[in-house]
Formats: sequence, structure tokens, C-alpha cells
Amino acid sequence: MLTVVGIRGSGKTTVVEALTRELIRRGYAVGTVKSVFCPTFHMDKPGSNTHRHAQAGACVVTARAAAETSILYPRPLRPSQILAHYTDCDWVLCEGDYELPAARIVAAHGEKDAAERLNDRTLAVSGLIANGEERQLNGLPVLHPERDIAQLADLLIARVAECGSLEALDASLRGADIALSQAYCAQGCRGHAPKPASGVRLVVDGKPVTLTAGQEALLRSWAQGEKDA
Repeated sequence: MLTVVGIRGSGKTTVVEALTRELIRRGYAVGTVKSVFCPTFHMDKPGSNTHRHAQAGACVVTARAAAETSILYPRPLRPSQILAHYTDCDWVLCEGDYELPAARIVAAHGEKDAAERLNDRTLAVSGLIANGEERQLNGLPVLHPERDIAQLADLLIARVAECGSLEALDASLRGADIALSQAYCAQGCRGHAPKPASGVRLVVDGKPVTLTAGQEALLRSWAQGEKDA
């Protein structure tokens, strides 16, 4: 089991994607877990049928469709409970879990944010920092998630032992790792972004666009003109 951590936009997902593909190429079955630390985040949408099932008190809710199956637990699960669903996997790669007492790869923009996230379980540094000339940081290899992916997978296979007791993974790390997970949520998290007081909402290609006061005034004027026409 491995966790990939780093600040927003540091290349965590790229590392997980590349490792997943490389391990599968070598014949392993791979599962992944994405950690979302924002306390306001919910996978299900309020008002949906599955959300109503959970609100009614169902302890497990399943959305079964032609293309996929989603099993929703209306409560947090411990790592051991989550991994009980991964019994057919040779490797489980976690993205963003600072608190997991497991082998770690740190994705980073540069030396400073990488150094803040190193611990005694760290195997390597990767992500955007690997686009530079650095090949080592604090004695750890700096490996590119594409060019060096074979080396990164070799390191993982050589250094990470099989997980023994799953319950051991429930002993969350403390101190700096807790602070870093909380800080990650606060930095650019949509759930914590200031909500605009304006009643004007603009969405382009499914993405919300923040308006200036002048832009809002122009839209209001246009909308009023359409209404009066």
C-alpha cells in the first residue's frame, strides 16, 4: 500500500495514474483511493434518491447502473474497512492521505513544499519538481512520473512489504501530517471558498465563472433588457 501526498496541483494524480498503468503493465491488479479532507464535501447530491435513502437511515446505499456501481456509506470508514473492498488487488494506491501510516511518495512543486511533507516512510519525491534538474532531495530520489516511472515502480516493489494487519493502518499519523491535511483543505478548496453575495451566477462549459462588479452590472442590464423586450 502506498500514499501519494502533496499540495494542490503538484502532480499527485499524475503520479497515481502513471504508477497504476505501470503496475498493471507488469501484471498486477491495482486499486486506488482518493482522500478528500474537506468537511463540507459529500459524494452524493442532496435531494437525489440515494441521498434520500441515506437520510431515511439506510446504513449502506448502492446506486446500480449499466456502466458502474457506486456503494455509498453515509459515514466515514476506517482504512481497514475501506481495504476490505480491495481483496482482489495486489496494490492499493492512495491519493492525498496524509494520515495513513504507509509508504509515501511526495509530489511537489519545489524543494520547500516537498521537504515539509517528507517523513520516515517516504520512498521518493515526484510530481512537478521532477521537471527540474534536481535528482535527489534529502537523500531521496526525485523521479519523473513519466520518464522515470519504471524506476519508481521498481522502488515501490522493492521497498514496500505486504500489508500485515489492516487494523494497523487505522492508527493515523499525528502532528505535522494532520496540520498539512487540514491546510490542504483550506488552500483553494471549493467548499471553503468565499461565497459571492451576488445573485448573478455564470456557468461556462459546466464551470462557474467569478464576475467582477462591472461584469455583473452588464449582465443584469442585458437580462433586464431581454425581460423588457
